[in-house]
Amino acid sequence: MPLDFDSATRCADLLCVESEGFLAIATTRARLTDATWQTALTTMRGHADSSAVMISQATDLLGANFAETWQLLPSRLASLAIRPPMTSCLITRSNDSIQRALRLADGTSEFALWHCLVELAKSGASLAIQPASANDEFVSTATGNNADWLPELLSSPPRRELDWLFGELKLTRLSDLCDEVVSPADATAVLAGLWLLHGDADASHRQSQSIEDEGRHRCGNFWHAIMHRQEPDYGNSKYWFRRVGQHPIIPELAQRADELIAADDSESARRWRVKLGTPTGWNVSTFVDWCEAAAREADARQINLIRRIQFVEMHLLLRASFADATQPT
Repeated sequence: MPLDFDSATRCADLLCVESEGFLAIATTRARLTDATWQTALTTMRGHADSSAVMISQATDLLGANFAETWQLLPSRLASLAIRPPMTSCLITRSNDSIQRALRLADGTSEFALWHCLVELAKSGASLAIQPASANDEFVSTATGNNADWLPELLSSPPRRELDWLFGELKLTRLSDLCDEVVSPADATAVLAGLWLLHGDADASHRQSQSIEDEGRHRCGNFWHAIMHRQEPDYGNSKYWFRRVGQHPIIPELAQRADELIAADDSESARRWRVKLGTPTGWNVSTFVDWCEAAAREADARQINLIRRIQFVEMHLLLRASFADATQPT
């Protein structure tokens, strides 16, 4: 049966269409063709372990990291770690859990789809990621065109619009995030990372301070260093980076940062690329210096590029913190 979004019910920034016992939940920025709808239903019917399918046409940094996060982390942690691209459509079985999620999401405006994912994950739902058909329609104001979803270069008061998410984090236990924890310090580092990713530096600082120099690769020290870089307290940030040592994420961070810098191709980016030593190396102190220089110069283009690199840095570190917390030595 074709989807009829013209007759959809409205919930915050979401359009909801029910058909064949399944529910399509799309942002007002997305429309889904019947062909992709049928493909999503086939995916769910053929995989009993998939409680929902997320269809996204986002191929930008957020879209790629969203897919990676849900593939590499358990659903409860993934749902709290990253917001979904606005050009997305969620296909799920219509049940009490999703109806409750929609009721709760009604007051979260632009974060309504994210709220739905958090509620689904709490109910034990798994999520499959499926790229959209080339024929699916998405409006041009995609999340890739603005930087609202990127962590800030400098700390600012936590966003009131995310109070619902902060409430979730306050109630979340480490065992909810990491299942069987083998390194409690690294599980605490996961929590420090979630708070910092979403802009609550004070809450993150309390967590990272409680585990200084602990953990397999001192992930807590790394989160501590990022927090001070954003504060900004650049000297203190470098101090904590020295206490991290050579962290395992550095080689991948150097490669991914180099790709972002090369794509920017500005004179300042090329200059800092040499200083950083990418793609074969990554000088953490030099990156702190770049953050300081960009903030001082108020260079919007540099700041946007640095925030994108920081986004990659923080998500790589979150995955490393989770791995250290859960994987036996």
